Amino acid sequence: MFYERLQLLAKEANKSFNQIERELNYPRNALNAYKAGKSPSAKRTAEIAEYFGVTSDYLLGNTSARTLDLAELDNDIVASNLSYSGKPLSENDRHALNNILKEYFESQESE
Repeated sequence: MFYERLQLLAKEANKSFNQIERELNYPRNALNAYKAGKSPSAKRTAEIAEYFGVTSDYLLGNTSARTLDLAELDNDIVASNLSYSGKPLSENDRHALNNILKEYFESQESE
């Protein structure tokens, strides 16, 4: 799935793999190695995702959404079983975290 998504993104950006490799300072044919099913490192996945403006989950085929929708994240935080330092967060903790994130992103939009 990674290679297919990478091909699609490159095509949409009108970029060859060689161009992308040069821009990301990767060795020549580094991206073609994924055609045989080789898995990229987490670091490389994050770099490529940032380059194309998509999430790592999209590149890896874990989701069809190219970007993270903060409204969906809002619901996910409250509904999920999150933990911090190995300690599960209570429902109150999850709501507090959700409120902190809302305030942060609202302040970023107003700047």
